[in-house]
Amino acid sequence: AFGHGWMAPAGAAARRNPLPRDAATIDRGRAVYASLCAECHGAEGRGDGPKAARTWPAPTDLTLIGSHSPGDIAWEIENGRGDMPAFKDKLAAADIWALTHWIQSLKR
Repeated sequence: AFGHGWMAPAGAAARRNPLPRDAATIDRGRAVYASLCAECHGAEGRGDGPKAARTWPAPTDLTLIGSHSPGDIAWEIENGRGDMPAFKDKLAAADIWALTHWIQSLKR
């Protein structure tokens, strides 16, 4: 399951994505993903990047996000866990929200 039971607090999970879900925003998210996330989560988000075998916890298959809310996804990006760094002080909020749209676009 996405996040292996790792969930945002209710208030954070309830946040809505302030950015429009459009091609420009998804492209921005794709660029952020390619530079910071793909080495562990894989080019297509399946948790199979070149560093995946050496990380704890194992990178999540982002295509299996199910019903996770945008706020929950953003919170996980912001806070990190284990070998996944916290990006709240490394990325602009708009980049995190664009990345959230990109991750949601991967859903199978």
